[in-house]
Amino acid sequence: MTILIDGKKIARDIRRQVKQKIQQLETKPRFVVVQVGENPASTIYVQNKLKACRRVGIETVNVNLDSDITEDDLRGLIEGFNNSKSYHGILVQLPLPEHIRLEPVIEEIHPNKDVDGLHPLNVGRLTVRSQIPYLHPCTPFGIVHMLDTVYPKKGSVSGLQRKKIAVIGQSLIVGRPLAIMLQNEGATVAMCDKFTRNLEQEVRGADIIISATGVVGLVNEELVAATGKEEVTVIDAGIARLGDKIVGDADLEIYDKVHAITPVPGGVGPVTVAFLIRNILKAYCIQHNLPIPTFH
Repeated sequence: MTILIDGKKIARDIRRQVKQKIQQLETKPRFVVVQVGENPASTIYVQNKLKACRRVGIETVNVNLDSDITEDDLRGLIEGFNNSKSYHGILVQLPLPEHIRLEPVIEEIHPNKDVDGLHPLNVGRLTVRSQIPYLHPCTPFGIVHMLDTVYPKKGSVSGLQRKKIAVIGQSLIVGRPLAIMLQNEGATVAMCDKFTRNLEQEVRGADIIISATGVVGLVNEELVAATGKEEVTVIDAGIARLGDKIVGDADLEIYDKVHAITPVPGGVGPVTVAFLIRNILKAYCIQHNLPIPTFH
């Protein structure tokens, strides 16, 4: 019987723990989201994030900017939030307008306030498994946590050790940092994308397929069968609109043919938001020299 990995339940558990820890603080963490332009999808994502934050006691600020703002002006605004001790987490909602470069904007956010975990210093610390407290990328961290529910640790040994994992999608937000995190867990990672030739050959031997491309139906029955494994877990981190429905990369036909799978919606999305609020709490603790909270 297929295990349906319930992202909503996992997110509720994380939010409950974050709320309990925030109630013990002398002051409340404050989080600011900067949105450039009026992308309808971005507006929905921002509102979901702000709502989740308020539910656990995080104070929120939403800054909406005109789409024609200059890159320098945007970076100047971020610098102001960096310099203010009143703000503990900063997030710039993506995507940005074409005239604004992504990398300089990400690098402008102070690493200790970069609750998306995308600053090069945070990614670098992730790569070397730094002992200095830093902020992990939300979606990759959430995906690893979801996999832990299917492949639990045995003592200090990761349940992902020696697993072969095919990651489809090489974005800076999901695929690339996720590959590093999985390798840190002892997994063997095959990096692919939607343009990979002979994708079936690349996933051969994979115990787990993680797809984040936005290509509807990319992970189908043939791709799962190409692994040659009887029990394959699929993490669907893709998102697309098909008519009036939100769908992922996985074809519905595979749901009863895999060991475990994340649904879309209700899978990776809620967990990503939960790890965002967890990062905001962690950022607050880093900035106040407090012990980093532990979660179970």
